[in-house]
Amino acid sequence: MKKAVLLLLAVSLLIIPLGAMAKIDLPGYENTITIKPIANLTVRFLHYDGSGGYGTFDIYPATGYTTDDAIRATLIDIHTTNQTEIYAITHINGIAIENTPYAEFGGRIKHKGSPDNPVVSITIPLHDEVYVAIEKEIVDFPDQQAVIINNRTMVPLRGVFEHHNVQAEVEWDGETRTVTAKDRELRTLTFKIGDKNYQIKHFDGRVENKTTDVAPTIRNGRTLLPLRALAESLNFNVDWINEQRKVDITEKPGYQRKLMDKEKWEEYLYQKKYGGENK
Repeated sequence: MKKAVLLLLAVSLLIIPLGAMAKIDLPGYENTITIKPIANLTVRFLHYDGSGGYGTFDIYPATGYTTDDAIRATLIDIHTTNQTEIYAITHINGIAIENTPYAEFGGRIKHKGSPDNPVVSITIPLHDEVYVAIEKEIVDFPDQQAVIINNRTMVPLRGVFEHHNVQAEVEWDGETRTVTAKDRELRTLTFKIGDKNYQIKHFDGRVENKTTDVAPTIRNGRTLLPLRALAESLNFNVDWINEQRKVDITEKPGYQRKLMDKEKWEEYLYQKKYGGENK
Protein backbone atom coordinates (compact mmCIF):
# COMPACT_ATOMS: atom_id res chain seq x y z
CA MET A 1 0.00 0.00 0.00
CA LYS A 2 1.28 3.40 -0.95
CA LYS A 3 2.58 5.45 1.95
CA ALA A 4 0.30 8.35 1.00
CA VAL A 5 -2.71 6.12 1.63
CA LEU A 6 -1.29 4.97 4.95
CA LEU A 7 -0.84 8.61 5.95
CA LEU A 8 -4.43 9.33 4.99
CA LEU A 9 -5.66 6.68 7.39
CA ALA A 10 -3.21 7.56 10.13
CA VAL A 11 -4.50 11.11 10.21
CA SER A 12 -8.19 10.38 10.10
CA LEU A 13 -9.58 6.96 10.87
CA LEU A 14 -7.01 5.29 13.06
CA ILE A 15 -8.28 6.73 16.31
CA ILE A 16 -8.70 5.09 19.68
CA PRO A 17 -8.32 1.40 18.76
CA LEU A 18 -5.68 1.87 16.08
CA GLY A 19 -3.73 4.45 18.02
CA ALA A 20 -2.11 1.86 20.26
CA MET A 21 1.54 1.10 19.74
CA ALA A 22 2.21 -2.26 18.10
CA LYS A 23 5.31 -2.68 20.26
CA ILE A 24 6.30 -1.44 23.71
CA ASP A 25 9.93 -0.67 24.50
CA LEU A 26 11.02 -1.18 28.11
CA PRO A 27 14.61 -0.81 29.34
CA GLY A 28 16.24 -4.19 28.87
CA TYR A 29 13.22 -5.56 27.02
CA GLU A 30 13.29 -3.52 23.83
CA ASN A 31 10.97 -4.80 21.11
CA THR A 32 10.06 -7.92 23.08
CA ILE A 33 6.48 -7.11 24.09
CA THR A 34 4.08 -7.11 21.16
CA ILE A 35 0.45 -6.02 21.19
CA LYS A 36 -1.44 -8.19 18.74
CA PRO A 37 -4.24 -6.73 16.63
CA ILE A 38 -7.75 -7.76 17.59
CA ALA A 39 -9.16 -7.43 14.08
CA ASN A 40 -8.50 -5.92 10.68
CA LEU A 41 -10.66 -3.99 8.26
CA THR A 42 -10.47 -3.43 4.54
CA VAL A 43 -11.48 -0.12 2.97
CA ARG A 44 -11.96 0.84 -0.64
CA PHE A 45 -10.46 4.08 -1.96
CA LEU A 46 -11.86 5.99 -4.90
CA HIS A 47 -10.01 9.12 -5.99
CA TYR A 48 -11.23 12.16 -7.90
CA ASP A 49 -9.79 10.86 -11.20
CA GLY A 50 -11.63 7.54 -10.89
CA SER A 51 -8.60 5.52 -9.80
CA GLY A 52 -8.65 3.61 -6.55
CA GLY A 53 -7.76 0.46 -4.68
CA TYR A 54 -8.05 -1.38 -1.38
CA GLY A 55 -6.15 -1.33 1.89
CA THR A 56 -6.30 -3.67 4.87
CA PHE A 57 -5.43 -2.24 8.29
CA ASP A 58 -5.12 -3.68 11.79
CA ILE A 59 -7.24 -2.64 14.76
CA TYR A 60 -5.45 -2.80 18.11
CA PRO A 61 -6.93 -3.10 21.62
CA ALA A 62 -7.54 -0.01 23.70
CA THR A 63 -7.93 0.35 27.45
CA GLY A 64 -11.57 0.30 28.50
CA TYR A 65 -12.81 -0.97 25.13
CA THR A 66 -14.12 -4.45 24.35
CA THR A 67 -13.17 -5.90 20.99
CA ASP A 68 -16.62 -5.05 19.65
CA ASP A 69 -16.41 -1.48 21.02
CA ALA A 70 -12.99 -0.95 19.45
CA ILE A 71 -14.16 -2.16 16.04
CA ARG A 72 -17.31 -0.05 16.16
CA ALA A 73 -15.38 3.05 17.27
CA THR A 74 -13.14 2.69 14.22
CA LEU A 75 -16.05 2.14 11.83
CA ILE A 76 -17.95 5.13 13.23
CA ASP A 77 -14.86 7.32 12.84
CA ILE A 78 -14.51 6.38 9.18
CA HIS A 79 -18.11 7.46 8.61
CA THR A 80 -17.73 10.77 10.46
CA THR A 81 -14.41 12.06 9.12
CA ASN A 82 -14.03 14.15 5.98
CA GLN A 83 -11.58 11.83 4.23
CA THR A 84 -13.81 11.66 1.19
CA GLU A 85 -11.56 9.34 -0.83
CA ILE A 86 -12.50 6.48 1.49
CA TYR A 87 -15.36 5.15 -0.61
CA ALA A 88 -16.51 2.15 1.43
CA ILE A 89 -15.65 -0.37 4.14
CA THR A 90 -15.73 -3.76 2.42
CA HIS A 91 -14.46 -6.42 4.84
CA ILE A 92 -13.89 -7.14 8.54
CA ASN A 93 -11.32 -9.88 9.18
CA GLY A 94 -11.53 -10.84 5.52
CA ILE A 95 -15.32 -11.35 5.67
CA ALA A 96 -17.59 -9.19 3.52
CA ILE A 97 -18.99 -6.57 5.89
CA GLU A 98 -22.60 -7.32 4.94
CA ASN A 99 -22.07 -10.81 6.39
CA THR A 100 -20.81 -9.54 9.77
CA PRO A 101 -22.51 -7.94 12.81
CA TYR A 102 -21.29 -4.60 11.38
CA ALA A 103 -23.37 -4.71 8.20
CA GLU A 104 -24.84 -1.29 9.04
CA PHE A 105 -21.45 0.27 8.21
CA GLY A 106 -21.38 -1.17 4.68
CA GLY A 107 -22.28 0.56 1.43
CA ARG A 108 -20.98 3.85 0.02
CA ILE A 109 -19.90 6.29 2.71
CA LYS A 110 -21.42 9.76 2.88
CA HIS A 111 -19.11 11.43 5.35
CA LYS A 112 -20.85 13.42 8.06
CA GLY A 113 -19.66 17.00 8.23
CA SER A 114 -19.01 17.25 4.50
CA PRO A 115 -21.55 18.19 1.77
CA ASP A 116 -21.31 14.73 0.25
CA ASN A 117 -18.79 12.28 -1.04
CA PRO A 118 -17.34 14.18 -4.06
CA VAL A 119 -16.86 10.97 -6.00
CA VAL A 120 -20.56 10.13 -5.88
CA SER A 121 -20.88 10.80 -9.63
CA ILE A 122 -18.48 7.94 -10.36
CA THR A 123 -20.66 4.85 -10.47
CA ILE A 124 -18.75 1.67 -9.64
CA PRO A 125 -20.64 -1.28 -8.15
CA LEU A 126 -19.24 -2.34 -4.79
CA HIS A 127 -19.73 -6.07 -5.16
CA ASP A 128 -19.20 -6.87 -8.85
CA GLU A 129 -15.51 -7.64 -8.45
CA VAL A 130 -13.70 -10.81 -7.43
CA TYR A 131 -12.01 -10.33 -4.07
CA VAL A 132 -8.77 -12.13 -3.25
CA ALA A 133 -7.70 -12.46 0.40
CA ILE A 134 -4.33 -13.76 1.58
CA GLU A 135 -4.34 -14.68 5.26
CA LYS A 136 -7.55 -12.60 5.69
CA GLU A 137 -6.08 -9.50 4.02
CA ILE A 138 -7.83 -8.31 0.86
CA VAL A 139 -5.24 -7.89 -1.90
CA ASP A 140 -5.07 -4.47 -3.53
CA PHE A 141 -4.85 -4.72 -7.32
CA PRO A 142 -4.50 -1.00 -8.22
CA ASP A 143 -5.28 -1.03 -11.94
CA GLN A 144 -6.31 -4.51 -13.12
CA GLN A 145 -8.63 -6.46 -10.83
CA ALA A 146 -8.93 -10.22 -10.58
CA VAL A 147 -11.31 -11.62 -13.20
CA ILE A 148 -13.01 -14.92 -13.97
CA ILE A 149 -12.14 -16.52 -17.32
CA ASN A 150 -13.73 -19.88 -18.22
CA ASN A 151 -14.80 -20.32 -14.60
CA ARG A 152 -11.25 -19.80 -13.33
CA THR A 153 -10.08 -16.83 -11.24
CA MET A 154 -7.20 -15.03 -12.97
CA VAL A 155 -5.12 -12.55 -10.98
CA PRO A 156 -2.35 -10.01 -11.71
CA LEU A 157 0.76 -11.99 -10.84
CA ARG A 158 2.64 -9.37 -8.84
CA GLY A 159 -0.31 -8.61 -6.57
CA VAL A 160 -0.24 -12.20 -5.29
CA PHE A 161 3.39 -13.26 -5.73
CA GLU A 162 4.81 -10.10 -4.15
CA HIS A 163 2.26 -9.85 -1.33
CA HIS A 164 3.97 -9.67 2.06
CA ASN A 165 2.31 -12.93 3.13
CA VAL A 166 3.77 -14.74 0.08
CA GLN A 167 7.06 -12.94 -0.70
CA ALA A 168 7.99 -14.40 -4.08
CA GLU A 169 10.26 -12.43 -6.40
CA VAL A 170 8.98 -11.98 -9.96
CA GLU A 171 10.92 -11.71 -13.21
CA TRP A 172 9.35 -11.00 -16.62
CA ASP A 173 11.07 -11.92 -19.91
CA GLY A 174 9.40 -9.90 -22.65
CA GLU A 175 11.15 -11.75 -25.47
CA THR A 176 9.94 -15.21 -24.44
CA ARG A 177 6.80 -13.86 -22.70
CA THR A 178 7.73 -15.89 -19.65
CA VAL A 179 7.07 -15.21 -15.95
CA THR A 180 9.39 -16.63 -13.31
CA ALA A 181 8.69 -16.39 -9.58
CA LYS A 182 10.96 -17.62 -6.78
CA ASP A 183 9.69 -17.81 -3.21
CA ARG A 184 11.57 -17.67 0.09
CA GLU A 185 12.11 -21.46 0.04
CA LEU A 186 13.85 -21.26 -3.35
CA ARG A 187 10.89 -22.83 -5.12
CA THR A 188 10.74 -21.48 -8.70
CA LEU A 189 7.57 -21.32 -10.82
CA THR A 190 7.74 -20.67 -14.55
CA PHE A 191 4.69 -19.71 -16.65
CA LYS A 192 4.50 -18.70 -20.31
CA ILE A 193 1.79 -16.48 -21.77
CA GLY A 194 -0.69 -18.50 -23.80
CA ASP A 195 0.72 -21.85 -22.61
CA LYS A 196 -1.26 -24.05 -20.21
CA ASN A 197 1.87 -25.94 -19.20
CA TYR A 198 4.02 -24.61 -16.38
CA GLN A 199 6.95 -25.82 -14.29
CA ILE A 200 7.86 -25.96 -10.61
CA LYS A 201 11.53 -26.38 -9.71
CA HIS A 202 12.33 -27.16 -6.07
CA PHE A 203 15.45 -26.16 -4.11
CA ASP A 204 16.79 -29.74 -4.34
CA GLY A 205 16.64 -29.68 -8.16
CA ARG A 206 13.45 -31.72 -8.41
CA VAL A 207 11.22 -30.55 -11.29
CA GLU A 208 7.45 -30.88 -11.64
CA ASN A 209 5.68 -30.24 -14.94
CA LYS A 210 2.04 -29.24 -14.51
CA THR A 211 -0.91 -28.07 -16.59
CA THR A 212 -3.69 -25.55 -16.00
CA ASP A 213 -7.03 -25.50 -17.82
CA VAL A 214 -6.73 -21.74 -18.53
CA ALA A 215 -3.50 -20.33 -19.96
CA PRO A 216 -1.87 -17.18 -18.56
CA THR A 217 -2.86 -14.05 -20.47
CA ILE A 218 -2.24 -10.30 -20.62
CA ARG A 219 -4.97 -7.75 -19.97
CA ASN A 220 -4.53 -3.97 -19.70
CA GLY A 221 -0.79 -4.48 -19.75
CA ARG A 222 -0.89 -6.83 -16.73
CA THR A 223 -0.03 -10.52 -16.75
CA LEU A 224 -2.87 -12.62 -15.36
CA LEU A 225 -2.23 -16.10 -13.99
CA PRO A 226 -4.66 -18.79 -12.83
CA LEU A 227 -4.91 -18.20 -9.09
CA ARG A 228 -5.43 -21.77 -7.95
CA ALA A 229 -2.45 -23.09 -9.92
CA LEU A 230 -0.02 -20.49 -8.61
CA ALA A 231 -1.27 -20.54 -5.00
CA GLU A 232 -1.33 -24.32 -4.65
CA SER A 233 2.10 -24.53 -6.26
CA LEU A 234 3.38 -22.35 -3.40
CA ASN A 235 1.74 -24.65 -0.80
CA PHE A 236 -1.31 -22.50 0.01
CA ASN A 237 -4.90 -23.62 0.41
CA VAL A 238 -7.31 -21.93 -1.98
CA ASP A 239 -11.06 -21.68 -1.24
CA TRP A 240 -13.81 -20.00 -3.27
CA ILE A 241 -16.62 -18.37 -1.24
CA ASN A 242 -19.38 -17.94 -3.78
CA GLU A 243 -21.76 -15.68 -1.82
CA GLN A 244 -18.93 -13.18 -1.25
CA ARG A 245 -17.28 -13.62 -4.68
CA LYS A 246 -14.07 -14.07 -2.74
CA VAL A 247 -11.06 -16.36 -2.93
CA ASP A 248 -9.42 -17.15 0.42
CA ILE A 249 -5.72 -18.06 0.31
CA THR A 250 -4.37 -19.46 3.57
CA GLU A 251 -1.27 -21.25 4.80
CA LYS A 252 -1.62 -25.03 4.78
CA PRO A 253 -1.92 -26.52 8.30
CA GLY A 254 1.46 -27.35 9.76
CA TYR A 255 3.30 -25.34 7.13
CA GLN A 256 5.00 -22.09 8.08
CA ARG A 257 7.13 -20.23 5.56
CA LYS A 258 9.98 -18.00 6.67
CA LEU A 259 9.01 -14.44 5.83
CA MET A 260 10.66 -11.08 6.19
CA ASP A 261 8.99 -8.36 8.25
CA LYS A 262 6.30 -6.65 6.12
CA GLU A 263 8.02 -3.24 6.09
CA LYS A 264 11.42 -4.77 5.30
CA TRP A 265 9.93 -6.80 2.46
CA GLU A 266 8.25 -3.74 0.91
CA GLU A 267 11.48 -1.77 1.23
CA TYR A 268 13.40 -4.65 -0.38
CA LEU A 269 11.01 -4.73 -3.35
CA TYR A 270 11.22 -0.97 -3.75
CA GLN A 271 15.01 -0.97 -3.77
CA LYS A 272 15.08 -3.84 -6.23
CA LYS A 273 12.74 -2.08 -8.64
CA TYR A 274 13.79 1.55 -8.29
CA GLY A 275 16.90 1.75 -6.12
CA GLY A 276 17.21 4.15 -3.19
CA GLU A 277 14.99 4.49 -0.14
CA ASN A 278 11.20 4.18 -0.30
CA LYS A 279 9.89 7.46 1.09
